[in-house]
Amino acid sequence: MSALRTSLDQALTLHERHSRPGLPDRGFVLDRAADAPLPAIRHVDGRVVLAPDAHVHRMSPAPDGRRIAIEWAEDAGEDAVLGIVEVTSGALRLHPGIRLRYDEVLWGEDSRSLEVVASRDGMLVALDVDSGAWTASPLAPALRTRLFPGGSRGLLAQTTRGDGTTLRDRATGTLLGRWPALHRALPLRDGVLAWHVDGLDALDLSGAVRWTHRDATLRITDVAVAADDRIVALGVRDGRSIVVRVDADDAHPLEFTAVGEATVTGVSTDDGILHLAVEGPLTPPRIVTETQAAVASDAAVGATLGVTTRIDPTARDGETLTVHVTSPVDATGPRPLLLACYGGFGVPHLPVFEPTVPAWVAHGGSYATAQIRGGGERGDGWRTAGSGTRKQQAVDDLADIARDLVDRGITLPDLLVLVGASLGGVIAASCALQHPGLCAGVVTTAAPLDLLSLADHPLGARWLSEFGDDGTLEARERLRRLSPLALAEDRTDAVGLPAFLGITLGRDSRVRAVDTRRTVEALQRVGASARLWTAPSAGHGANALTDLHELGLTVLDFAADVTGGGAR
Repeated sequence: MSALRTSLDQALTLHERHSRPGLPDRGFVLDRAADAPLPAIRHVDGRVVLAPDAHVHRMSPAPDGRRIAIEWAEDAGEDAVLGIVEVTSGALRLHPGIRLRYDEVLWGEDSRSLEVVASRDGMLVALDVDSGAWTASPLAPALRTRLFPGGSRGLLAQTTRGDGTTLRDRATGTLLGRWPALHRALPLRDGVLAWHVDGLDALDLSGAVRWTHRDATLRITDVAVAADDRIVALGVRDGRSIVVRVDADDAHPLEFTAVGEATVTGVSTDDGILHLAVEGPLTPPRIVTETQAAVASDAAVGATLGVTTRIDPTARDGETLTVHVTSPVDATGPRPLLLACYGGFGVPHLPVFEPTVPAWVAHGGSYATAQIRGGGERGDGWRTAGSGTRKQQAVDDLADIARDLVDRGITLPDLLVLVGASLGGVIAASCALQHPGLCAGVVTTAAPLDLLSLADHPLGARWLSEFGDDGTLEARERLRRLSPLALAEDRTDAVGLPAFLGITLGRDSRVRAVDTRRTVEALQRVGASARLWTAPSAGHGANALTDLHELGLTVLDFAADVTGGGAR
């Protein structure tokens, strides 16, 4: 190990020691303690209920607090099984036949039974928690079925591809509503709050609409209902986190910007108290109450290490873009810079805490979070402007941001590395290959780099509309011009090409590794610097700290290498 890699390794280890706290839920939290490799379940006072040697994707405490239903996975793959934890003893009973993948548990009022959609097998399961006996009913294969709390027997959401989602009261069969996409339904007094792709709807159990809340400039990212029936929604507007409070009796919102320039990633209510999850590029995650959020500041923690600045470049078509740049305190002159992007599915790309950021800044580098069209940073119009047949716009935006950072003297092309994971990896690689000389390197992680074969991936069918693949010759030709693999295979020389690091995940259940391998081979054939690295036990979802460490170190080591050893 080189001296620089050793130094990066030590810095990364230092900043990985921070805990990753969880939001409280009925007196319990699912969180990762400082230095622990995996999350554990605890009481809110810190007492451990279960500290597993496997992955717990989610938990659902019973109403009486005596048991907790969990999704348990032996490895970082996202396929799990149902488990029941006895709170007093910490004993765990697994049900291998009830196979889950991020499925909602619906507890009975007596806390002795539950229902869950076992989505991996298309079954609706009813479990007697005391005896362990369960029954299963098959679900229609063409429907995505989910359960939510509400009414006397819960709510049933069913999604048909191309036809939206319906929500019904299971007790009466009453249709409550239909939306293009439903994120979640929550009990609200004697009715229901539906959080969907267009906003919020308050409904009676008869299906009558009490009120609706729509705001095309706001992307809602989480919702909670407080004990006093206040509705608290987290959202993103103009590239920043905001909190929206809505009275249960009408849709009139009172907004405020939460926690300065920090990012709010989640909200929950527990024992009548509202809790927010808050973090920033140099600020480790923390859980604060609503009162604390009003006065908290991202600048206080990590101010000795660096500072985050918002910059709003102008795109070539006149649109205002945003990039958040985190640099060492008093940084001057061009510096090695990692420019991260996403730009898809309407997902906001916000500056959050990753140990690689303070580790890189501690070595004199800068880290930037690009907000480009296709994401969810500026509402519906922003999202649609960079999706489907307009996907090239996300690539153009990233190139415009990169050039702006160079023009401002923050970095130079030979000090710039583009970074993207999953869809973000497609955008980063396409940008680097479409614009030779733009950057020194590009890193992709778990990215479907062959846009002409999206359907070959386990979840590839969900990507087709995002990239506007309707199967026509026109669409295929457009995708060929955008596809990183096609761009790499079209090259006849390596002039202007950046160094390429393609990362694949050994336990990835969404994206196959073949696209990245073929891209590396195509670049190597024309003499470009291209390398493949696999994290053998990492997956597309949550990963153990040890896997994240090796992945982060590999990225930082590559960036330091291609930018000439970093700033130090």
